[in-house]
Amino acid sequence: MPTVSLPYDQGRALTLTIPERNYLGSADLSRHPAVADPAAEIRRALADPVESPRLVDLARGKKRIEIAVTDITRYCPDDLLVDAILGELASAGVPSSAITFVLALGSHRPMTPPEIRAKLGPRISDAYRILNHDWKDDWALATVGTEEGFPIQVNREIVEADLRLATGVIEPHLFAGYSGGAKTMVIGAGGHATIAATHGYAVLSHDSSRLGNADSIFRRFINRAGERVGVDFVVNLVVDPDKRLIRAFAGRPAAVYAAGVRFARSVFEVLAPAVADIVISLPGSPKNLNLYQATRAAYPAILGPRPVVRAGGIVIIPAPCPDGVGEETSRVWMRDTPDGKSIVEKARREGIPEGTHMAYRFGRFLTHASEIIVTDCQIPGPMIREVRLTPMATVQEALAYALATLGRDARVLVIPHGVAAIPVLPS
Repeated sequence: MPTVSLPYDQGRALTLTIPERNYLGSADLSRHPAVADPAAEIRRALADPVESPRLVDLARGKKRIEIAVTDITRYCPDDLLVDAILGELASAGVPSSAITFVLALGSHRPMTPPEIRAKLGPRISDAYRILNHDWKDDWALATVGTEEGFPIQVNREIVEADLRLATGVIEPHLFAGYSGGAKTMVIGAGGHATIAATHGYAVLSHDSSRLGNADSIFRRFINRAGERVGVDFVVNLVVDPDKRLIRAFAGRPAAVYAAGVRFARSVFEVLAPAVADIVISLPGSPKNLNLYQATRAAYPAILGPRPVVRAGGIVIIPAPCPDGVGEETSRVWMRDTPDGKSIVEKARREGIPEGTHMAYRFGRFLTHASEIIVTDCQIPGPMIREVRLTPMATVQEALAYALATLGRDARVLVIPHGVAAIPVLPS
């Protein structure tokens, strides 16, 4: 029987034995060569920006500069990015006192001082003003109009700045097709009105909201809102699941996004041999910090260009989730909803309140798959059941259960990098 190594958490792997007659194979990413010198690659991108003047030219004479950087739920080597950005700003004569870093948390929790030091490096975290964005603090937010029918509410300091910069990665994203461009600033530094509207029923249920669709309603909002806010320049990276830098892009946000996605498709879109009955999908670090992030591993199985798990199939997600569920209000909202269909109907009828879009997402999963099983997890079983998922101790136990439930001929597909891969079925 084939024995498969599953990338579980920060260098730790799980071993899974799959009967040979059941194993379809692995929808794994192709391996692109990593750049030999990541810092040099970032400098190259800054020296040759896409549809933009160089950052050093944009920065001359500016008195107040805001740089939105990603938070700990996204792997992005922001220390390298901001070091290169600061080099450009210094060449333009910008003093450090003119620069503020905004931690683009979206609706996530604030970062702690040790996390900030690990993310940006001690030199930057000790020498610059750094702000944990608060998406619910009305005083700290400003509304600058609407696009696609959604309000544009962002951090007030960003609106009042002379120059607005953002970092980010270009990777698969359910609503935006791919992340990147102005997203770090528009959503990561967005206020409750923007986050609630763009993560509500209108977007989540929209036909365009699928992995890899670079022209989704959400992406159109990000691009246009970025122009309205005045996001001047972004630096985006394409990084593989082993956290190796493959390519850097810098320049005008929408142009960086378009160029980055053209390249990223060759990295993240992978051929799946056939539709499976059982899909085992791994979120990996840092997406496995909580259940809200870890269950993104079900996206490629169910919400990609075409589902790669059959209707009524089973998806298994091994994830430690040391930070718990990650969206506690969803548990309360789902308490009286017995199944996926009820969750989706409740969302259609009542809308999706702030902090509960995880509930709707689980509902969509469960209207397609019969079960989503979470294994090798630190969250107590009753808490997992409360959000209508199934807890099991190990991935091997879950596979045995799924084979017993769906039959001895059930086909098993493994997606080792479940928040990065976009499986594409043969046409």
